[in-house]
Amino acid sequence: MSNSYFILLCVAMIMATYIVRLSVIGLAGRFEMSERFKKTLRFVPVTVLPAIIAVEILGTAPHLAFTLDNPKVLAAIVCTLVSLKFDLIWVVISGMGSLMLFKILLGA
Repeated sequence: MSNSYFILLCVAMIMATYIVRLSVIGLAGRFEMSERFKKTLRFVPVTVLPAIIAVEILGTAPHLAFTLDNPKVLAAIVCTLVSLKFDLIWVVISGMGSLMLFKILLGA
């Protein structure tokens, strides 16, 4: 991929993102959302984030790797346990540290 193509692609993605966000912000004040719709929108981040994380940790079919040989699964277990007691920064630090450690130990 040439540099000019890469720059053009980045500019196109920036413009597309900006147009979508601007259109939503511009339309937000023009119509009234029902209470049910507002309540439903509150659950979007809560449902999307675990879906993204699960695919990243486990992989996709036919390469689904839900075993203790997968360093990402072990690091996710560590993160889950740390999240029960500590703040978010410690979850991130423990996740990154345990992922690096398990990759070294398992040779992945």
